Amino acid sequence: MNADKEKALSELTRRNPFWVCFAVFLLLACNHGFGLANLIEQRQQLDQAREMQTRNLNALDEAKQLESRLQALSLELIQMAGTNTTAKQIVQDFNIQWNPSPAAAAPTSKAEKVKK
Repeated sequence: MNADKEKALSELTRRNPFWVCFAVFLLLACNHGFGLANLIEQRQQLDQAREMQTRNLNALDEAKQLESRLQALSLELIQMAGTNTTAKQIVQDFNIQWNPSPAAAAPTSKAEKVKK
């Protein structure tokens, strides 16, 4: 029996390591497959983020244009409020006030400094 046991042990040690290498290769392939799937998902998310950014930039440009139009309309309405009672009522109802922006106020103050 010792001879049979030794023969069985020697056969086990002489076996081809193909299955071990195959299992390791299969695990590595699965790992890289999941990594590739994650990269594809990230790519899609980046594409969606770019599209959203483009939409947001377009909306921001439209908002800037609307703001400038509204500012011009409000200034005109404030000027008309001095002589027109309807315009004055609209200004009071919507609490429209004219506050010059810091950029517009800066040149005025520089001009005043030059005069001094």
